[in-house]
Amino acid sequence: MKRRIKLFLSLVLAVSLSVVLYRAYDNWKGARAGAEAFQTAGLNKKEGAEIGPAPLPEPPAAAEPLPAEAAHLGDVDLAALQAVNEDVVGWLEIPGTELSYPLVQGPDNQYYLNHNWKKERSGGGAVFLEQTNSRDLTGFHLIAYAHRMNNDTMFGTLKYYHDGAFCQEHPSIYLAAADGVRRYDIFSAHKASVRGLVYRLDLEESGLEEDFIRSCLSNSEIETGVEPEAGAQVLTLSTCTGEGYESRWVVQGVLAQVYES
Repeated sequence: MKRRIKLFLSLVLAVSLSVVLYRAYDNWKGARAGAEAFQTAGLNKKEGAEIGPAPLPEPPAAAEPLPAEAAHLGDVDLAALQAVNEDVVGWLEIPGTELSYPLVQGPDNQYYLNHNWKKERSGGGAVFLEQTNSRDLTGFHLIAYAHRMNNDTMFGTLKYYHDGAFCQEHPSIYLAAADGVRRYDIFSAHKASVRGLVYRLDLEESGLEEDFIRSCLSNSEIETGVEPEAGAQVLTLSTCTGEGYESRWVVQGVLAQVYES
């Protein structure tokens, strides 16, 4: 009997060790892919990161330079990234945090849940655009998805937006795209039902834009003083809550400026 118990415990230990080693390897592979993305994009890895519709009119391109915190994004080499993976549509970043990645768009909303931006199998996945959004990033509502990683990589940073002070320190989302670098000012952070307005893909067709904005503002756990105007483009960053599949945690910004590359 004792031998069976010892054998069982040895098997449990072996399995546990295998799981730990696999997760460590997967995290290493994800970090390597991230470093390769920075190198390919022509960026230097940041030091000291903290814990069918018609196109909408866009704000005029800014004559002033990018804010210092995001100046490096003007040098993102999208062509080089797209030479590695044609699915790359931009580079998404919240300055001063770990959130800084290529934005890809797959044929569906499943593939990049377990593949990194280079299309390698990876438990950490990639940051990816809603499959129905336009590749040229036009339209009223863009949605980007990624996993909520415990080490703050991918969209792990978003959990800190429960705190208004964190939002004051990191008030904007930047998206380097073909038309320049876009700045989205954050106006809402909240838990959203997967059956709610945030995930309706027919907002424009159904004339629900104003209802959507009012809902996002009223549900927000933080107050930023930013209120989207009618017709302004909204970017939603969506990740898990850790509380099941019926809801997601979202951080939302409104397009405030486009800086010429």
